[in-house]
Parts: sequence; C-alpha cells; structure tokens
Amino acid sequence: MNATSLIKKLRTLLFGLLFLLLFSWIFLVTFIAQAPAEWLLFQAQNKGLIKQLAWQNVQGSLSKGRAQRLELPFISLEDVSWNLSIWHLFLANPVINLQVGKDQSWQLQASLLPWGSLTANLKAGDLALLKSNGFPWALKGELAGELNLQAKLQGQTLSCQSLTGSWQGDLTVLQPMPLDLGRVFLQPTCPDTQTLDWLLAAEQTSEHQINLEGQANAKTRRWNFTAQAKLEEQAKLQPALQMLGWRRNNQGEFHAKGSGRF
Repeated sequence: MNATSLIKKLRTLLFGLLFLLLFSWIFLVTFIAQAPAEWLLFQAQNKGLIKQLAWQNVQGSLSKGRAQRLELPFISLEDVSWNLSIWHLFLANPVINLQVGKDQSWQLQASLLPWGSLTANLKAGDLALLKSNGFPWALKGELAGELNLQAKLQGQTLSCQSLTGSWQGDLTVLQPMPLDLGRVFLQPTCPDTQTLDWLLAAEQTSEHQINLEGQANAKTRRWNFTAQAKLEEQAKLQPALQMLGWRRNNQGEFHAKGSGRF
C-alpha cells in the first residue's frame, strides 16, 4: 500500500468519524429539545440537578412550552411560557426567551456561550404576577424598565461582570402590612464578581421620601442595608416605620439599618 492510498483511506475514515459525530450531536440535541418538558424536569430533579423547584401543569417541550405555575424559593411564578432556539442549541449557544403572564408580563431573554459567558435582559411587569411562596408578603403595582446582566458561569458559580439598568413604577405593599410606597426606583449594580449592591428610592408627593442602600455578598453570604426617610407630619407611613424599628432623629428624619446571613 503506497502513501497516497493510505492518505485517502485515512481521509475517508476521518470524514466518516466527523459525520458520525455530527449526526450524533444533531440527534442528541433534537431529542432533548423535543422531549416533554415535565419528563425532563422529573429526570433533572431525580438526579439532583435542580433543587427547591416545584411545578404545576407543565405542557410542551424544552424548546417551547408553558407551565401554569413554577415555585422557586420565596417566590411563585404563574402562567410561565418559554421558547428555546433549537438552532442555537446545535451551536452549543442556548438562547431562551421566557415570559411570565400575558398582559404587562415579565420577560427574560438569556444566552450562554460554550465558554460560560452569560448575557441576560429582564424586563419588569405587573407585580401581581409574582406570588409569595411560604412567606407572608404580597405586592401590587406595575414596574417598567429593564436590567442587563453580563456574567461568567463556571460550574455552579456565577460571577457578575456587569449589571446595568433600572426599574421604576408605582408600588403598594399588601402584606405583611399595607404600605403605599408611591413611586419607586430600583437600581442594582455589581461592584465586583460576587457582590450585589442596590439602591431603592420611594417617593409619595406630600407624604414621604425614602432612600435605601443595600449590599449582598455571595462569598460571605451576608447582606446589610442602611435607610433614611423624610416624612410629613401626617404621613401614613410613620406608624409603620416606627413599628418596624426605624428611629427618628432630632431633625425629624427616620433611620434604619440591618444585616444578616442568607
């Protein structure tokens, strides 16, 4: 056997192996994308890949489906639908579009590159679509705006690289006690890969002006916040702030701070 014949046979073998790998990859991606979503959830839960997740009335497949309810830690999402691009799955670059609710819905678009670069865009919507899961809180109102995240996913660790944007709108707390916060503004940022900062401002004309700054660190698993409020004499929030332990200084301003672990 001469060298030319050997090279031709090796080339044919190589092309055959590449074709087999490509066919196997397409078959695997198609099988997973078209598999029933509820079956995939059961499989992932049995293998310990997802924890603290419950669901009701899941329909459709991984590539396109909906769920009557998804229950996460502390929060429950109702009327959830999703669309996962199968063409991006073939390229190992999953892109998902997720929507909560039909009118004034929350919308999430996220993509993950093979080397772990994650980008996400979250548009706010009706707060009534977010239900409490095991905790006595309930919110009313509608937020507008969007948040944009750029992060790095390594194993089970998510490292934030950039978080921009803000949400704003009218907010009323229904539980654990009725509080009309008026117009609110929320702006989170990540000063480093494992730290989340947020600024929350609430204002009600002729009633109150509240500013709260907080921070949470994923490494130390600690959070803290400081807050101050300027209230009119007959402000409806005054009894609630006093009940929550906010202290009033000589200038009539209320202050509070707190910290803990998560």
